[in-house]
Amino acid sequence: MHFRTLKELDTTEGTVLLFRENLEGERHRDDKDLILFPQPSTDPNDPLRWPRWRKNMAYASVCAFACTNNISGTVYSDVFVLISEHFNVSVDEASGLISWVILTLGVSNFFWVPSALYFGKRPVFILACAITFAAAIWAASTDNFASLQAACVVGGLGGGASEALGAAIINDIYFLHERGSKMAWNLIMLAFGSSIGPLIGGYLIESRGLKWGKWLSAIFLGVNLLMIIFFVPETRFNRTLNTSNSSDQTAQISEPTKTSETATDIEASSGIDKSDTAHLEKSTSNTPSSSLPADPSIPPKPYFALLNPWSGTTPGESFFDLMFRPIPLIVYPACLMATFICEFRVVIIQWTLLTRRKDSICLAPTVMVNVLSGSILIPPPYNFTVGNVGLINVPGMIGQASGFIIGGVLIDKYSTYRARRNKGIFLPEERLALLFIPSSLVFAGTVLFGFAAERQMHWAVIFVAYGLMSVGLTGVASIAMVYVCDSYFPVAAECLELINGFKNVVAFGFIRGTVPWVESQGYERVS
Repeated sequence: MHFRTLKELDTTEGTVLLFRENLEGERHRDDKDLILFPQPSTDPNDPLRWPRWRKNMAYASVCAFACTNNISGTVYSDVFVLISEHFNVSVDEASGLISWVILTLGVSNFFWVPSALYFGKRPVFILACAITFAAAIWAASTDNFASLQAACVVGGLGGGASEALGAAIINDIYFLHERGSKMAWNLIMLAFGSSIGPLIGGYLIESRGLKWGKWLSAIFLGVNLLMIIFFVPETRFNRTLNTSNSSDQTAQISEPTKTSETATDIEASSGIDKSDTAHLEKSTSNTPSSSLPADPSIPPKPYFALLNPWSGTTPGESFFDLMFRPIPLIVYPACLMATFICEFRVVIIQWTLLTRRKDSICLAPTVMVNVLSGSILIPPPYNFTVGNVGLINVPGMIGQASGFIIGGVLIDKYSTYRARRNKGIFLPEERLALLFIPSSLVFAGTVLFGFAAERQMHWAVIFVAYGLMSVGLTGVASIAMVYVCDSYFPVAAECLELINGFKNVVAFGFIRGTVPWVESQGYERVS
């Protein structure tokens, strides 16, 4: 087994020239001087050259998988007491319907990501969604608790592909200046799924019975499977090979003339090393990439050819090597930071757990540990019904939408603005500048939630606190994950595999030990 460096895998680096004419000090009110990165090849089948509707339909289908998978995983999160009574098991055993799913969601990433890199993303998405769909039908059909738990675990194994690969596909079909908002869309769909599941699950199960929670999930997943089959073509593309080939045939990447001069100016004026300017010269050309015509000698694939689930294995790669490639990434600073942030973020996702008492307890949003629902909202003075407990997710979804705006739309606009100010050079670190906004809101919400729960303040205070914490679910995670993808573009999928895998494994242990901690210390001290 041989570990290669980033430069051996790909010459792409995080610092890129994003605007051309700004190098000569000109200002522009539009994006005509925007350099598309990565550079699209002249192959008409390059995913970067797909029409906008095809890109958006493919990505919407993948995001829908993230949402429906989380709906299926959290639909039982407010009804563990009902489950324990129905199956005659303890509430601790019933809580395994969530906690074990968290673990399998994380562990399965270490299989799905190398499989997608070796066999292609399309067959992996189809297989993973089919497994999750079948598991939901299995869970809805069984009358045995052990069988129900096994079905949920299998569903988690399939659903793991929706996290890392859903984010990794962004690098395949979208350009650098679009990544922030697209990553935020993926994360907000994950977050909405975790909120919609408990929101509708409590009412539906209360009125129609336990099985209908999973039957509804199966309906959603079945529709989503059809979307993936018909709207998600293979996005794997050997960009280095095709770009170099096309440069020999066309003027797409010509010998740098004007670019060479401006790169020297960049080096002198902004203090960037020669090693940094070298790849700027290599990645830009005199011809704007947006105006490059497709190579007429390469026929575009017809629609039905795009539906082929098999496109062969990746040449020059070993599945065994791909399995172990993420190991060295553990020590990469950006990966460490994003993993740390997302380990805390997963606790923000609404996973329900039960205490060792009769009352149900819902561990939901907080950077450390906070408890919602169950033992807080059902007993006096709140007296919420099981169905009404799910309403806590309404302010949560508002917070998640706010995090989407901060971590997606705003961060793209801000990093583009900073690139213009920096003589056209984009730096991945610029995305971190707005991280303090969602982080501060999460901190404030966490403290507020602990005080409100411990001192039995008005339920509206708890709801507001949850909304503040939910901003970080999409905002903090989106900024951190896009920063990683920009910094380590050649191994972005492996970085996301590492982040999503470890955050769920850590969250599993965290959640299993949280209830006794809260019982012994109280909400206020834990927060």
